[in-house]
Amino acid sequence: METLQKLKDLGFREDRIKLDNVVYSENDDECVINLIFSEKQPLNDEEREKIREGFAQDLGDLCKTTVKFNKSCFDEDVVRKRVDEYFEQYYKALTMIFEKSDIEISPTEQGATIVFNCDPMTKQVLDNKDFVNDLRLFLSHKFFIDFQIKLVAKENVVDISDLATSEVLEDTLSACLAEEEKINKYLVEVGECFYGKFAGGEPVFISSAPKENGTAILLAGTVNNPAFSTFLRKSKMAGAEPEERKRFTFTLTDISGKTDVVIFPSDKTIEELEKIAEGDVVAVGGSVSVFNNRVNIKANSLSRCEIQTTELKKVYRKVNSKYYYVNPQPVSEVAQMDLFSMTDKKSSYWDEHESVVVFDFETTGLDAKSCQIIEIGAVKIRNGSIIETFQTLINPGQPIPAEITNLTHIDDSMVVDAPTIEQVLPDFYRFTHGSVLSAYNIDFDYQFLDLGGKKLRLLFNNEQIDTLKLARNKVPSLSNYKLGTVVKALNITLDNAHRALADAYATAKVFIKLI
Repeated sequence: METLQKLKDLGFREDRIKLDNVVYSENDDECVINLIFSEKQPLNDEEREKIREGFAQDLGDLCKTTVKFNKSCFDEDVVRKRVDEYFEQYYKALTMIFEKSDIEISPTEQGATIVFNCDPMTKQVLDNKDFVNDLRLFLSHKFFIDFQIKLVAKENVVDISDLATSEVLEDTLSACLAEEEKINKYLVEVGECFYGKFAGGEPVFISSAPKENGTAILLAGTVNNPAFSTFLRKSKMAGAEPEERKRFTFTLTDISGKTDVVIFPSDKTIEELEKIAEGDVVAVGGSVSVFNNRVNIKANSLSRCEIQTTELKKVYRKVNSKYYYVNPQPVSEVAQMDLFSMTDKKSSYWDEHESVVVFDFETTGLDAKSCQIIEIGAVKIRNGSIIETFQTLINPGQPIPAEITNLTHIDDSMVVDAPTIEQVLPDFYRFTHGSVLSAYNIDFDYQFLDLGGKKLRLLFNNEQIDTLKLARNKVPSLSNYKLGTVVKALNITLDNAHRALADAYATAKVFIKLI
């Protein structure tokens, strides 16, 4: 803020020059001030020198001062980088939710429009968090144009209760995948043939392709990394020298996944295959080849094509009819009496919300795409009182890192006989169904829940509230907002920290006290 005021003192308005960031290097004892200026009102050499001298006068005795100037103009890649920067600072979980294709950026007469295509659940969560206004404000400090930002819900979810065959479908993953196979048809129009002869048929999605060696298959998708290479093939004639042959390889990608394709062309067909380029859309006919547990496609035909199918519809599971692996436990009378004494009166929040599930995960690491949940702890609150708990260890199918064991005291021996996430998550879905979800810094835990749920076709589209943000709003001026600091400020006991149920229980008490 002092830097912005300095620019104003020097006579520069925000419609012409803005502060991007300030970086101090302790090693170099240097303060680098990065400024951006409007391309419509560029700075001349005299103005730049005036700014440099102004900052040097203020900071010259403290450290070396460097002022850098960068022109701000509309460029899609630059806007994307700024959006990524916003995600990293404020919504790190969104980097795992939004692909590049989900974000559409286009110029307008007044500025630019950014459209975020997301599922209805994500839209609801971001609407509740005032995401659009927050991002617009962030970008207003980085550009000299107006941004129109929209969240658009992609209606690509099929409610299993609306299907004609719903009465015979069980609440299983296999039933959902089988129904998806019926309703998701790959529509393509095949054109010029580069190699072999197109035999006709209907392509399948890569994700549902058979894995049996030698199975005939037809796929369609985009070409990535096409390349020719040579190899030596042993001659069938005794004593003959190995024969040098060529092969053509590329990665085929569709909306469901990717696979490697290999072709062994003759001298006559190489010239045609050389026409295949990065980004071409093709139909590939051939057979499944499995080598060293790796599946690829040995192609016998390759044709240009036009794909009309742009998204996969998903079928989500119904709520379990009962708990199969984890049964919730009722909270004891003594614990209830203790909770009742925490508040002077019940919040009006409970007039509109039947129940809230406060949950916490212990995991093997921070990255939801590569790490696994090792413990779930959750409590259900109804009318301001905790009524049930849900707790289980989970076998992650991978070693637990030493640093995680040091933090949580959960080691491999404790989870070896525990159920898997595939077994537990349907029970947790039943436990949370119809409830508001809350957690302490919910974005972190929710990324594991969302990714795991979608893989198992469990749609966790509950309303959400972040207890961390609730604490920041209701308990101002704390030195930090770690869970341990907040519970201490509220006279709440937290025993056995960094175990899921203990953290969830303490977070629930914070929630009840602050809501």
